[in-house]
Amino acid sequence: MLKKLPEKPFLYAITDERVHTHIEVAKGALEGGAKVVQYREKRKSGREMYSEAKKIKELCESYDALFAVNDRLDIALAVEADCLHIGQDDLPFEVAREIFPAILGVSVKTVEQAKEAEEFADYVGAGAIFPTRTKDSRVIGLEGLKKIVESVSIPVVGIGGINAENVKEVVKAGASPAVVSAIAHAPDVRKATERILKAMFDC
Repeated sequence: MLKKLPEKPFLYAITDERVHTHIEVAKGALEGGAKVVQYREKRKSGREMYSEAKKIKELCESYDALFAVNDRLDIALAVEADCLHIGQDDLPFEVAREIFPAILGVSVKTVEQAKEAEEFADYVGAGAIFPTRTKDSRVIGLEGLKKIVESVSIPVVGIGGINAENVKEVVKAGASPAVVSAIAHAPDVRKATERILKAMFDC
């Protein structure tokens, strides 16, 4: 049975291997309460990615969370991922939608891109919201995020430089936060995840 995105706002954690392994980041984020974990890997072989993706999917299932794969349609299909996330330079949205049966997310930076993606995507990932060293990305800011949220009827996930200090602003703008560095690069991934979740829901 195909799964649906959690009720918003939810915490969307993205793996990165600069400090911990992908598996360690996923496990810590899930223990801390993340509801979606995205496996993002650009350099490894398809065989290695398949093995890691399969393990992370099993972890997500044990925590009743969604498992997403970044960019790689083949890996997402092979492990029966809950979600595939693609960018503007990846497969055309309509092609990905025809092939991938589950949740489809698309990266956007502008209202125009968001509206174009809305026809095919289940959610859009908008950013960068704040400056970030994880990925070279133009900052759209909170105002840019708000405009995208207001322009589409599907969920919006904000990404880029989000941490416990600014996550509340992302939620106030109407988006769910996607976090990389503040979780994946933290000494204790679980505690960092819990801290961000607490900040999300503290009024």
